[in-house]
Amino acid sequence: MTDGRNSGAPASDGQQADVIRLDLDRAMDMFEAPKIELGSEHGSFEPGINRCVAEVTGHPIGHEVRLEVTLPAEEITPGLEQRLATTLRRYCDERSRTNEGRKDSMRRSGVRALRIGLPVTLFGLAITAIAFHVGDGDDPQTAVVDIIGWVLAWLGLWYPFDKILFYPSDFVRENRALAVLRDAPVAVVAREVDATIASDGRDGSTGI
Repeated sequence: MTDGRNSGAPASDGQQADVIRLDLDRAMDMFEAPKIELGSEHGSFEPGINRCVAEVTGHPIGHEVRLEVTLPAEEITPGLEQRLATTLRRYCDERSRTNEGRKDSMRRSGVRALRIGLPVTLFGLAITAIAFHVGDGDDPQTAVVDIIGWVLAWLGLWYPFDKILFYPSDFVRENRALAVLRDAPVAVVAREVDATIASDGRDGSTGI
């Protein structure tokens, strides 16, 4: 369960810090794929960090974020909050560097795509120019050839410029979220035990 909303904890700029709440079965589920237990009402189906990134990128916050990780009491050990915060910083730094590399690679790929796209565009414009100067403007065949020329001209530039201008923006947006999460305070709280389980010492399930 992830719940990003304002808490009562003051941020350094006088605003309230937004809290992202994660319900996990293990501390490592923050960074690796969790083990799924059928019938369990707790835990996560994906790494907690992915959900944190999605929360920040999907709902721009604009100020500080705080993480609240709920774990079973037996999973909480001394110094766990500090270890989680240290690993979170390392993860965000490494993922940001990887995103920078992917962004540069995407742009280089777009530039290389222009080697094919630009001739296609010129070819399409040439078809359009020939159809305009040679054909009859009222001829349906001339109109079709003209449309084909414009489509080729558009396709030749669309894919390269998408990779140069638009695709890298996803990595930029994710890196902004990682910068917010990198120094986020981490609080670990123990999961409340169901009263029935606590009193009976069992979950009430029956064997078959």
